[in-house]
Amino acid sequence: MKPVFFHSFRENYKFFIWDYIDKVHNILKTIGIFVSFFTMAVIAYYYGFPQTPASALTCKILIHCSLIFYILKYLLCAFFSVHATEYIRKNIFEGVVILCIILWYFFTYLSPAHSGHGFSLSDISDISDITMLLIQIYFFFMMLFELSNMGQLFNRFRFGPRGWMVCSFLLLIIIGAILLMLPEMTTGGIGFFNALFTATSASTITGLTVVDTAAAFTRKGQVVILLLMQLGGINIICFATFLSTSYKETKVRSQSIMQELLNTSYSGSKTMLRTILGYTFIIELIGFFLFFIYWNHNQYYSHSLSQNIFLSAFHAIASFNNSGISIIDGGMMNPIYSSDYYVQIVTLMLFTLGSLGFVTLHDLISNHFHRYRGKSYWKQLKVTTRITLGMTGVLVLLGTLCFFFFEKNYSTAGQGVGQRLMSSLFMASSSRSCGFSTLDTNLLSLPTLLLFICLMFIGSSPTSTGGGIKVTTFYILIRSIGATIKGRKEVTISNRAIPGHLIDKSYTVAMLAIGLMVGSILLLSISDPQFTLEQIMFETTSALGNVGMSVNICAGLSNFGKCILILLMFIGRITILTMAISVTRKASQNYSLVKTNLSIS
Repeated sequence: MKPVFFHSFRENYKFFIWDYIDKVHNILKTIGIFVSFFTMAVIAYYYGFPQTPASALTCKILIHCSLIFYILKYLLCAFFSVHATEYIRKNIFEGVVILCIILWYFFTYLSPAHSGHGFSLSDISDISDITMLLIQIYFFFMMLFELSNMGQLFNRFRFGPRGWMVCSFLLLIIIGAILLMLPEMTTGGIGFFNALFTATSASTITGLTVVDTAAAFTRKGQVVILLLMQLGGINIICFATFLSTSYKETKVRSQSIMQELLNTSYSGSKTMLRTILGYTFIIELIGFFLFFIYWNHNQYYSHSLSQNIFLSAFHAIASFNNSGISIIDGGMMNPIYSSDYYVQIVTLMLFTLGSLGFVTLHDLISNHFHRYRGKSYWKQLKVTTRITLGMTGVLVLLGTLCFFFFEKNYSTAGQGVGQRLMSSLFMASSSRSCGFSTLDTNLLSLPTLLLFICLMFIGSSPTSTGGGIKVTTFYILIRSIGATIKGRKEVTISNRAIPGHLIDKSYTVAMLAIGLMVGSILLLSISDPQFTLEQIMFETTSALGNVGMSVNICAGLSNFGKCILILLMFIGRITILTMAISVTRKASQNYSLVKTNLSIS
């Protein structure tokens, strides 16, 4: 009798909700987008402006109301689903979070231990800082969930996955600039252009600064910069797409984005994205512990445990993401750290791993655990991985040797051989991607500046946290030039021919980068004539290559000059080719024209 009754009830229930499923889900999705962004705005107001007891209580009440809304939203979405158990299974992460919120409400306000004195608004005002932090993390994740749901709006503009990535970085930079302009984020206020410059530099993990990060920003402002570096490093669109594909069933749009960004197959993009996030947090966590144990033991920076924790986290994230931003007074040039080999080696390891690229790291690790009999480890690696490792080794070795001899009578004068070698290795490696500097760049010789300009232009590896035209692009150009000189019809690598469209893309990226640099140098020489040509060349290359190494002229630039560098940092991060393709429409051409010959020499 019971199974028949249950079956009849279930069929009537499905029939009742059938006409309302789509309407309810769409309405809740729209409201959820508004609530998540509104709550994040409330949290930004809570931390960004001085608070009175009354305003702080109002903010916490609004946050509580938002939590209650998400509980109701989840329950309603489950109720207005044809298969409620299937909905719960596909949204297991949100379900666990909602269950934790319900349990927290119960034990905080409704448990027998609390019911004896009743509920009052003072209970809300007494929320601990740890609880507020967990609530903010939850709403941050919910905002990314809703952001991934808004991806369909971008399809109307037909920008495709690359346009979606461009828009995600623009949104990140704008939000970051607004947050940094809030009163509680800085020690003495900051102008719009300086806030925009800082937000762009952090989001594009460049590291150029117009103000002293350690002195100009409060701890709250430094946390904002930390979040911008982290999201910009792993690429916010990757993060939002990961949440989208994990939060609900995989969609072709999400997979298409990852295929474009990571050059993986449709079936492997989601797995690769999880691997990227896993590598990021594991490497950063290891770096954090290596810094924290050392700094907390020696207490060079501070005697406070919380300050050493934050410094270690900030420096680990900044190093792996190749941002080059530091909250240490004087940065890596601080006398305490410029001669500290331990800090330099850990920093060098972190930004080198970040500059290799996630796909390269995955290939190295996966082939280490899956060895094939009769085949060497090197030959098991992908061609891209071998080119990346080979070019990285060659560029670092040449850079180190050149720096060692070029700076003998300049910035490293008076140092011992061991310290000169360490300084040469660190500076040569950092000039390709990270931008940390243990020496005053204003003391570098002209040959070294030109060397660094070349290294910054070439940059690091594809799918990495570094910039530049990428070592693979540079390698293809070299091979193509060699094939042309030798009169070969094909450009080959490891007995394999490089497709013609990759060669075309490589030349396009290189020529666009050179054109941008020349145009930017011309404009900066007009707007800021007080600086020398080599200073302007160095700064523009650093901005376009997302390196962040500087000759300290950013703070003295005019607003127009700062805007030029902002644009260069943005284009360098999303790559020049992505920017060009995202704002143009593909034209189909199913025919070929009659060929003609031109004199080119």
